[in-house]
Amino acid sequence: MAFEIDPQDLTPEHIEVINEGRKLEGIDLTLFGYFGGPELQGACIGRMQLDEEGRLPASNYDSPEERLRDLVLVQSLRGALRRSIPIVLAGIFEDIFAIRTLEATGGDIGSHIASASAQVVDMLPAAYRDHYTSAFVQRFAVVLAEVAADFEMGWDVARTFAHELAVYCFARKGVRHVDAECGTRLGAVGIDRIMTGFLEDASVLQEVYHQGSDDTGGPPSWFDPYDAASRVNPYLHPQGQPTTEQLDLLEHQLTREVPERYPGTARQGALRSGELIDISPYASRHYFLCPVAVEQTVLTALGFNDLPQDAQWQDVLLHILWHGAAEHPAWKSYNYIAPGFDGEKAYIVAVAGTDEMDAPVLTIQYLGEVVDDDEDDDAEDS
Repeated sequence: MAFEIDPQDLTPEHIEVINEGRKLEGIDLTLFGYFGGPELQGACIGRMQLDEEGRLPASNYDSPEERLRDLVLVQSLRGALRRSIPIVLAGIFEDIFAIRTLEATGGDIGSHIASASAQVVDMLPAAYRDHYTSAFVQRFAVVLAEVAADFEMGWDVARTFAHELAVYCFARKGVRHVDAECGTRLGAVGIDRIMTGFLEDASVLQEVYHQGSDDTGGPPSWFDPYDAASRVNPYLHPQGQPTTEQLDLLEHQLTREVPERYPGTARQGALRSGELIDISPYASRHYFLCPVAVEQTVLTALGFNDLPQDAQWQDVLLHILWHGAAEHPAWKSYNYIAPGFDGEKAYIVAVAGTDEMDAPVLTIQYLGEVVDDDEDDDAEDS
């Protein structure tokens, strides 16, 4: 069922949920697929695409009313997550105490998990109930606390399957709570929207919930990190992480933020000296609505300096960037490989920043040359 709340007729309880959600500063509304409007502020790529009315040129909103409904929906989802945090964390500790007591007395843990007295553990996949000991649930409680902190400090990705499952527990408990207590009517659609926003791929999570007890194949490896760059609490992953050198290399490869080289008043100086080339007229006709400039170093590396004016080399730089900004609107920078017309390649980065008037600007900066594997082999042979 679709979200049917009238944004002009919200109950005081619903408004309180929305206001409470603002406390989760680590959750940007773009995470839930909302683009446009006053909530999208700061130096981020998505802001560069907004027009004077706060909308994207390719906005999915057919009217201001539709955009307002979507804004209320995502604000409500953020509020539901905020409400869920004390409920889930208090509940998991009650479950741990109950399971530990049953372990000591020889009671039936499975009956507790399936009963109405279970607080959180009953939301975990039923196929793995034989593995839900107090020690196992304690590890999951650590994950819940980490995810709750990520909601406040800034969400990146789920580091383990347990982190994905924790998001689901917060989403389900939060949506059901505010629906029952505040009449928000977010329902299953709201839970699905949260999961889609937080997880790149929820297919594994869905498969686990559809598994039978005979399909599990042993204790779940919920706490193993997905990739070597993910730092996981040693209590969760006692096997340890890669060496510091490996982590530094991986983090360098995965970095998403590059500083602006010409912030504030330095931008005008760079434009006058020729360090930066203004391509705003072309960008505004096809891609971005804010001022856009590219470093002369980029043009030299890609062989664009001597091309005729109608060569439209700007399209080579902006086309890839446009799709990257649409996919990651909240990023402050986006790095990619740009091709030249004669086979040249260069690592470049687009950085969202502000000029001396604190207005949004976009700068395309040079990162380095691209060395093909064939060139490496030739160098070794010589």
